[in-house]
Amino acid sequence: QNLSGIWGELQLERTLEVAGLVRGEHFLSQAALQTEYGNKRFPDFLIKLPENRHMVLDSKTSLVDYERAVRAEDDNERMQHMDNLLRAMRHHMDDLSSKRYDQLPGLSSPDFVFMFVPIEGAYIEAIRHQPELFEYGMKRHVMLVSHATLLPVLRTVANLWMIVRSNEHAHELGLRAADLHDQVVLLADRFKRMGESLRQMNGHFNS
Repeated sequence: QNLSGIWGELQLERTLEVAGLVRGEHFLSQAALQTEYGNKRFPDFLIKLPENRHMVLDSKTSLVDYERAVRAEDDNERMQHMDNLLRAMRHHMDDLSSKRYDQLPGLSSPDFVFMFVPIEGAYIEAIRHQPELFEYGMKRHVMLVSHATLLPVLRTVANLWMIVRSNEHAHELGLRAADLHDQVVLLADRFKRMGESLRQMNGHFNS
């Protein structure tokens, strides 16, 4: 994997952490998945959702052509590099679409994968240069996202986990309260028996 790919994964992981998600608890990196035919799949990130559901995120978009477009000295050269960038992005969408993560055994995922563009400017320029790019991806079950567009989704996931934890804690507190109530009832019963024994002993002593 090249340095730009690694850098893209680092940027995506940063977005996950900014949203409040924790590695290992809420998401996995390079999780090893397997098709029904035994073929291996290694999504960049697998987001865990409540009730054993998942979302798949990919960040291997090459932005070399975008960097060249930014440094281009004239419009023709800039347009050429942008065309190359869009061609590479469409190719990557086709590749992600062919993997069909939603059909993998044991993976309960929506029928789309998030394709993360780590540079906001590249995302904006790609959509501006070719407005139909987003629709191209959606038809192939690939949703093109950047830090700004993905973050609200991830914050929603983080909030879902907070609600789940709150419900679990409420359930745990309820169990502890019930246990405490049982202990108090048992203690009161024992005090009552002890009082009856003391009264009997006092009666015997007086006699």
